[in-house]
Amino acid sequence: MMHQILRLTSLFVVSLPLFVGCQEGRPFLSHQTLSGSQQANSSQVRQLEERDRRLGQLDQDNLDLQMRLAQHQQRNQQMAEQITLLRQQLNETATLARQWKKAKQNADKQVDGLVASTRARGGATIRANRNGDQPLQMITIPGLEVRRDNDVIRITLPTDLLFESGTAQLQAGGMGLLERVSGAISQAFPDHHIGIEGHTDSGPQSRGVSHHQLAAAQAQTVLEELSRRRRFPTQQMMTVSHGANHPRVSNATPMGRVKNRRIEIVIYPDRAS
Repeated sequence: MMHQILRLTSLFVVSLPLFVGCQEGRPFLSHQTLSGSQQANSSQVRQLEERDRRLGQLDQDNLDLQMRLAQHQQRNQQMAEQITLLRQQLNETATLARQWKKAKQNADKQVDGLVASTRARGGATIRANRNGDQPLQMITIPGLEVRRDNDVIRITLPTDLLFESGTAQLQAGGMGLLERVSGAISQAFPDHHIGIEGHTDSGPQSRGVSHHQLAAAQAQTVLEELSRRRRFPTQQMMTVSHGANHPRVSNATPMGRVKNRRIEIVIYPDRAS
């Protein structure tokens, strides 16, 4: 009997490691079982953290794309505004070009009428020298350019020395200059035909006056002044307006434009009488 009791006790003791303990009459899990559950939970936490990181990166990428899109839209809007402005400027330039072309045509008609009227009034006809006369004698006028041009003599007067800027109004110094020129002409060529040619530069004109109109008005002023001071008869003189059509040098520089603004007094070999 005792031997059987000892055997049963031995069996019970051998089976004891299967249960670590009990709580409120229930067996609880071993340490090994709890460690596996914690590892599973840690893996899920890492997965959730990785998912949150990727979502955050996607949000940042989306924000960057939206900013780039906004910048592109802004640049496109600026380009569209610039294109609209350029089109407006192009239209305005085309309109101005048409206006200038029409004004030039009107000025050319007025100049043609003025030249015809001057010739008819004075009765002067400029002809080539076909009479075998001796070439015109060169003269010298201090401070002015005098040059031979085939069979004529040309005296160049800068309009900046003659007139108020952009007008046909003589300035005080201009009157003195014309006094010297008319004295030299009357002494050397008292009865020769005299042409008075007006030239301007190609710059924009003020007061709504075209290049031809300004050149014609300045040439006419010189004609009237020569006639009044030295009593050259009007039939001995004529005026021509060239406007900006015959520059002597390029108009690309201020000095070039100054040189192109001029009155040229042309002495012809033919005599008026």
